[in-house]
Amino acid sequence: MKQMMGKNVAIIILNWNAYNDTFECLKSLERLTYPYFHVFLVDNASQDGSFDKLQQDYKEGKFNIQITFIQTGANLGFAGGNNVAIKEAYKQGYEYFWMLNNDTVVDPNALTPLVETLEKDRQVGIVGSKIYYYGTNKIWFAGGMVNTWTGTTKHIGIKEEDVGQYNRQLEVDYITGCSLFFRREVIENVGYMSEDYFLYYEETDWNVRTKQKGFKIIYCPDSVVYHKVSMSSGGEQNKAPYFAYYMLRNSYIMILRTQQSTINKIFILACMCLHSLRYITKIFVRNEHHKVKRLQYILYGILHALSRKMGRHPEL
Repeated sequence: MKQMMGKNVAIIILNWNAYNDTFECLKSLERLTYPYFHVFLVDNASQDGSFDKLQQDYKEGKFNIQITFIQTGANLGFAGGNNVAIKEAYKQGYEYFWMLNNDTVVDPNALTPLVETLEKDRQVGIVGSKIYYYGTNKIWFAGGMVNTWTGTTKHIGIKEEDVGQYNRQLEVDYITGCSLFFRREVIENVGYMSEDYFLYYEETDWNVRTKQKGFKIIYCPDSVVYHKVSMSSGGEQNKAPYFAYYMLRNSYIMILRTQQSTINKIFILACMCLHSLRYITKIFVRNEHHKVKRLQYILYGILHALSRKMGRHPEL
């Protein structure tokens, strides 16, 4: 127990134009029962003044936690922004890292079981929380599955009311970047998340590569986090037009990068075409806004996947 309590944790939080969410997330960290942590708050060149306001709040003593503020100077995407802070914490010698979405609120006991899981088994590289929809008892994430044929991912238990059906620790395919706890050795053996995905699938790719290196990936139900869900891309029921672009392109590229089988690579091409038809159908069945722009993003998603063009989506 003494060994476990001596482990300092770097909590990595990425802010982008989201003062209220980030403020609430930081305040929830004050109630953590595990006291040995330091927050690295990194900002992807927010345009709403949120980063400056959070720094001023800190100077005025509104946060009862230690925070290092990092400005990237540009919108580097999810992996790019998080990597800047992870690299700084790594340089400072931290052994454990907790990547946490800024639109989350953590349970006071959320951190302790994550640390304990890594302490008990050196083969565990990544561990993640049980995640609820914000303000509910409805599950958003109880571990993740990756289909390496179709490129699709699935949240175990999503939208189910929690009656204890996922209260057992479980080895899974991946942990969402919403609450992803990992040890230093993952960086040293796998490297950092690939930044050119920009948004979506970067942590899926990283999880797959981590597992291929022999690490276990564990879902830990005793760690509880509440998530406001996809706020950066418009919310779960109001996806931004560019959502399909990233999902089509990045799922395809993830399979190409992580799977060696030629059959896998041919199959994912067919799946990308089927997925694009599904997105097109949704546009008209749901009568979604910005139909032309959504159709353009689907087309660009396919073209950029085939040409391996990565990075941020085109401005349409």
